[in-house]
Amino acid sequence: MRPLKLSVLTFAALLLGGCASLDQATSSLSCMLARVTGSAGASCGGDSAASTQSAQGDRFDKLQAVLDQEAAQARQAQEQAVNAMQKLPPSQRAVAGPVHMLNVNITDSQSHRTRTMSTLDSITVDMPLAAKGRPEYTQAMDGLKALANQLADNRGSASITVEQTEADIQARRVNTATGTSKSPQGSPVSVYKKTSRSLPAGMERYTIQAGEIRGKL
Repeated sequence: MRPLKLSVLTFAALLLGGCASLDQATSSLSCMLARVTGSAGASCGGDSAASTQSAQGDRFDKLQAVLDQEAAQARQAQEQAVNAMQKLPPSQRAVAGPVHMLNVNITDSQSHRTRTMSTLDSITVDMPLAAKGRPEYTQAMDGLKALANQLADNRGSASITVEQTEADIQARRVNTATGTSKSPQGSPVSVYKKTSRSLPAGMERYTIQAGEIRGKL
């Protein structure tokens, strides 16, 4: 998956990745944003001379910018997965599903102000079984897996939920195994499977969900 070449994404994984709490230690979101806004104190390894108070708006703005770029990257991955299979027969093409956003209240631990931020929740792509084994299908799936890994590194975890039809399960046309893998940086990506009554036979629905944002800056 081609990364978006925007400077704010350069440190997106550092801003959000792997923190048990978003205001924890020197690698926390708070410290990283403080460095970006020039207001990091000694505990964050930055310049304590800058005014923290004057940077409060920038802290929220920088966070929203990172979250916006994360959502844009997910939309791009979804689009690339669908485009990878567009030259196949219609019955073998991927279909883009919804992109869900979630409003999260973020509290600034320094100013104690709270702002509602728009964050990525999940993206969905329907993948036809008829295309399995085709290089276009493999390319699309590789892109979706790369997105799940990136979201896991951004947020500390991510999940892939695969919906399958009862007919395909009974016919053993699908893999029903579940489990947890690790991203290249060691973040967990959980794979869930469930039966769907809304899907037509011969189709699997992949939902890539980002890990939870815990709400403190």
